[in-house]
Amino acid sequence: MNLKQVFFVVFIICAVSNLHAQKDSVSIKLNGFSLSISKVKDFSKGYFKTVLSDSLKQRNIKSLTEMLRFNSFIYFKETGLGMVSSPSFRGTNASQTAVIWNGININSQLNGQTDFNGISANSYDNISVRSGGGSVLFGSGAIGGTVHLNNEISFEKALKNKILLKYGSFDTKHISYDFVKSSLKSYLNFKLGYNSSNNNFEYLNSKLTNENGSFFNYNFDVNFGYKINNKNQLKFYSNSFFADRNLSRTINAPSNDAYKNTSIKNLLEWDYSLSNKEIITTRISYIFDEFRYFDNNKNRDNFSTGNTKRNIAQVDYNNAISRKLKLNAIVGFESVSAFGTSFASNTRNIFFGVLSLNHQLTKKLSYGIQFRKDIQNNFDAPFLYSLGIEHKFNKNYTLSFNTSKNFRIPTFNDLYWNPGGNINLKPENSYQFEIGNAIRFKNVSFNINGFYIKSSDLIQWNPNNLGVWSPSNISDTRNIGLEFSGNYNASFKNHLVTLNATYSYTDARDLERNEQLISVPKNRATFLLNYNYKNFSAFYQFLANDKVSFLVDIIPAFSVSNLGFNYQLSRFKNKPTVGFKINNIYNTYYQNTLNRPMPGTNFQITTNINF
Repeated sequence: MNLKQVFFVVFIICAVSNLHAQKDSVSIKLNGFSLSISKVKDFSKGYFKTVLSDSLKQRNIKSLTEMLRFNSFIYFKETGLGMVSSPSFRGTNASQTAVIWNGININSQLNGQTDFNGISANSYDNISVRSGGGSVLFGSGAIGGTVHLNNEISFEKALKNKILLKYGSFDTKHISYDFVKSSLKSYLNFKLGYNSSNNNFEYLNSKLTNENGSFFNYNFDVNFGYKINNKNQLKFYSNSFFADRNLSRTINAPSNDAYKNTSIKNLLEWDYSLSNKEIITTRISYIFDEFRYFDNNKNRDNFSTGNTKRNIAQVDYNNAISRKLKLNAIVGFESVSAFGTSFASNTRNIFFGVLSLNHQLTKKLSYGIQFRKDIQNNFDAPFLYSLGIEHKFNKNYTLSFNTSKNFRIPTFNDLYWNPGGNINLKPENSYQFEIGNAIRFKNVSFNINGFYIKSSDLIQWNPNNLGVWSPSNISDTRNIGLEFSGNYNASFKNHLVTLNATYSYTDARDLERNEQLISVPKNRATFLLNYNYKNFSAFYQFLANDKVSFLVDIIPAFSVSNLGFNYQLSRFKNKPTVGFKINNIYNTYYQNTLNRPMPGTNFQITTNINF
């Protein structure tokens, strides 16, 4: 199917989708309609979801790694501060956690992963985490969970300016600017951000320094909305990120490598209201990713490179049939082309359809069900399903259950890398079951979730008979785990105390070898204590990480803590906030990846100005 045929199909669907059900008082407010947020909120029955607050973003503005490490169940394998950072969610590998930007899966088409140090947290208005399999809604790689990065467009009168300045140890700098101007008809937002660091900290318990670890990156974002009339809205989202970093040495060997990458994402949406309860959203997106790897950063004329170009078209139909019943249907087409030093030029075309239903069966019982089928030009994709059920026994206790089939398609590196690529690979398949318990009281809430993940046809790279590394579908894995999260808040007079805690237990095993998977800690816990009094606030962060196996070695268990203070200068016109944060207050020696130590005690000064 060529591109002209695809857009013809999209046009036909738009034309015939005006199917009106019975009228009632149900309505979808187009003014506040956000397609990507709606997917997580309305079609995630039985799934645990976490929304990260603005204060957390400001404390950890440099990258998503810092924010999510202390405030989610995700374990990060970080090859040094500011270096490549890959997630492990519920014991799955880095390519089995999907990152969703305004509804678009943005995992790399080359290696299937997202580098969480290659994303700036200041680019987004809403950041949330959804635990569990989500391939039906969010596509390839959404096996362990999904991280959602959203920009919100609203049509209300506003004029906002925000400047955030930071300076810290190792000559670390951050500056970001966020501008919003909106009315009842239009919305304009642009964001600028810059981060840099010499990153030359001393390794604890060693005479070595983190040589060759400097980095800088900057982002530019534009989000625009225009309300044509009460039935039509146009929205445009654009995110550009540019990074240049040297790759730090290890304890055992120096490094002279460097890595430069560019990521440009554009998305155009047209929301058309068929009635007070039906909306069709047509989406067209273009995503460009490119990297350059230098094995000698003093000679940048010599490098290896790779890039991907993605064109995506979708039609998304939403219908609030009644107060109890919501329907969503999506058809889409994606065309991907890739070029690289090690895999020449290749293309991939994908046509997919998704059907979702959310039903409030009784006042206490609700369920959601979804189906997905992909048609691809170079292999067979499985038929996917998802079922989630929630039963609210009373105002304090809710029991939930979900099950799903998920998948990950082979990447361009897996298929075409020269030498070693394997064009006969099959998609990874995964089945998941989960039971959740939510307990809510006035000031206290708890969530306890148990999960089971069985995966087959996992893609692993191993040396073949000729000594060439090549991927094949060989491994079956089983992940069993328990996740606990608790929240407490109390206020008296002008004092406010909040406490958030998480704990996760993960037993992830290779069934062929009956061994714990590498880079998966069995036990992991976080703790966050916030205290506010009038213009003053303080917080304490704590992370405990179990030992981690890494091939034939062990990364020792560790715990690390941060402490921070903020004060709002209310006497000044714009009431700026100044802050001071101490990272690793106990000067703990620890590693996330073998032989790549993280820094000891270091400092950060913050100024936040709104006007």
